[in-house]
Amino acid sequence: MQSRRIIESALADCTPAQREAISHINGPLLVIAGPGSGKTRVITRRITHLVGSGIDPRRILAITFTNKAAGEMRERVESLGCARGAWLFTFHAFCARVLREYGSHVGLGNNFSIYDTADTLNAVNRAVERLEIDKALFKPAELARRISDAKGKMWGPDDLTRSHIPNAETAARVYKEYTSILRAANAADFDDLLMLAVRLLTRVPSVSDRLRKRFAHVLIDEYQDTNHAQYLIAKHLTSGHRNLCATGDPDQSIYGWRGADINNILEFERDYPDARVVRLEQNYRSVKAVLRAADRLIVNNAARKEKALFTENPEGERPRVLCCEDESDEAERVAGEIASLIRSGDAAPKDVAVFYRVNAQSRVLETSLRADSIPYQIVAGTEFYQRREIKDVLAYLRLVANPADDVAAARVLNVPARRIGATSLNRLNLWAMSRTMPLTDALPHAQEAGVRGPALGGIKTFLALLKELRAMPPSPVAPIVEKAIARAGYENHLRAQAEDADERVRNVHELINDAAEFNEAEPEGDLQAFLERAALFSETDNWDPTLGRVALMTLHAAKGLEFPVVFVVGLEEKLLPLAREEVVLDLEEERRLLFVGITRAKRRLILAYAESRARYGRHEYSEPSRFIEEMRGEIYEEPGRHALSRTRLFSSPGSAAFGRSARPSRGFGRRRILKRVSRGNGEEIVYDGETPFTEADVAAPFKPGDRVVHPTYGRGRVLGLSGYGESLTAAVQFPVLGVKKLRLIYARLKLDTRN
Repeated sequence: MQSRRIIESALADCTPAQREAISHINGPLLVIAGPGSGKTRVITRRITHLVGSGIDPRRILAITFTNKAAGEMRERVESLGCARGAWLFTFHAFCARVLREYGSHVGLGNNFSIYDTADTLNAVNRAVERLEIDKALFKPAELARRISDAKGKMWGPDDLTRSHIPNAETAARVYKEYTSILRAANAADFDDLLMLAVRLLTRVPSVSDRLRKRFAHVLIDEYQDTNHAQYLIAKHLTSGHRNLCATGDPDQSIYGWRGADINNILEFERDYPDARVVRLEQNYRSVKAVLRAADRLIVNNAARKEKALFTENPEGERPRVLCCEDESDEAERVAGEIASLIRSGDAAPKDVAVFYRVNAQSRVLETSLRADSIPYQIVAGTEFYQRREIKDVLAYLRLVANPADDVAAARVLNVPARRIGATSLNRLNLWAMSRTMPLTDALPHAQEAGVRGPALGGIKTFLALLKELRAMPPSPVAPIVEKAIARAGYENHLRAQAEDADERVRNVHELINDAAEFNEAEPEGDLQAFLERAALFSETDNWDPTLGRVALMTLHAAKGLEFPVVFVVGLEEKLLPLAREEVVLDLEEERRLLFVGITRAKRRLILAYAESRARYGRHEYSEPSRFIEEMRGEIYEEPGRHALSRTRLFSSPGSAAFGRSARPSRGFGRRRILKRVSRGNGEEIVYDGETPFTEADVAAPFKPGDRVVHPTYGRGRVLGLSGYGESLTAAVQFPVLGVKKLRLIYARLKLDTRN
């Protein structure tokens, strides 16, 4: 009877498609979940249904991609009252938990530290210095990126050496040394959490068998964003029973730049031919007008699974497009629109979000919002746990939990100042390296290492502090944090060193509050768990809707959120879609990114672009994004002297929207279009105060994808076109020379007629 009630409650108020996904028990299941289609509800109700069907909740593993999503999922499951004990984690948190238990099989102690991006760069920098590599030629940040990419592919240093990427041997040498530094420090970076978990599952049969038996059902949310390592984890955990439920949407795959492989979801049915496929197509979030614009955009992608989005919500306002003079005008227009909504009572500040492609776009928006006295918060700006003062205190705590953490030791050995200079630290490091021991183990031997004078007293004080902190019980955490701050004299240090000392001291006090709240939520949580939570904090965890402010964030940070009113700014070629050296990074992923942004809007959507934008200290003409053209018919551009009236020129291979443009822009000696007039032999463009001008005068002789021949550079392929008339420029990829930008009036390019 109890089981029947649980199952009935799990299926209550669900659509037929949701019921089908929730009630499927055994075998692989793929849920294609459109935006706003109740995906989280389906996952949590599915967990409840499994429990009602006799599955022990402790044998259910649900994995998602952000702490926010995992927390929301956990709250919903607990509110249903029957699935307490189910494993609900992010991928990284799950792997960290497994490695705490079984990490000794892959060279990790159970008290290992998790290195964030800054710690990783610090360790890579040390590896470069040890190998005496020229940093001017091989930048540590670029090497760190190469190593991260390699780990995402499950490559070791030898695999990297055999690859064909530039400077592979140097990158492989640094990778090997960096790995040695991590292991000596008993540390793992974010990529290691996944990579080492895969090694456990593939190389340690006793552990893989135990984990497969532990989890009878595995649910993976946002499956379209899994990389190769995450794909392998899901595959190995379910290789016995094959009870894998993958939920996601190829149209929302936006992390290819960090290793996500959209083919994992596109080819799910190839991996699992007997999989049941359920499509969640009803949108509960957006009004019809917004949903139609989103659908009109995304159908231009080829790499997707067809679905027919629909909603029973009202028609709503047609999305609007603001054509602005420059980025300052754009910011002022957006701030004015928000102020008007607030004054009229149509929206409160917390109901509004402004999305942009790159963080640098926030500066002028902030200026305009401040000028209009509109409260705002930047989501995924400087994260709380990444602030200098917080990282200092966390470094002390990391040394309490893991004495081998050399990066943490080097950070705070002389913070606050203990008269331990760079020379003394260098001697200690060399002495420790020669004996393959952690830096903290070398500190009691400082005199033997060659340290002299006042530095010896500073080291003695530092060791006494660590001894006192390590003597404290690991839980609750707040007293440890409070004592570390007090005994180190850290508040006095901040007041003496920082101009913004009051704010930094408040942040440090907030860390104490954070630790107290952690133990309220997790009474059994210890220092190690607190540090793990801080290390795995994600950018979207910064979003706090209770502050009642307008949210400013990148489109990537917007994933998983929703707002009554959404602005998307910077819809221009080279910005959205983003391009480098005139070449769009990944057109379909850029289109998916805008699709994600649009589908965050519940009631109202406003898009904006600027006719010119400051780049590298000077204003340049901006071509409106091709995505605006693709949504034409479902969006409304306000009339006026900045109104859009053109077909686009810039495009890329495979784009059906390639066209020609003669659209001038103010401030660059170009004429403004008044109207287009159809003639018997084509189209005539009429400008204000100028003579008629035919589009044939600016026609491009090539289109993206064309093979061309240059008299000096040889054969190449056209990647994109920009400008018009005499400034018409082609970006051409040559096999050896790479991408060259060529003004067609001078380039002497010819079509390659060779077969």
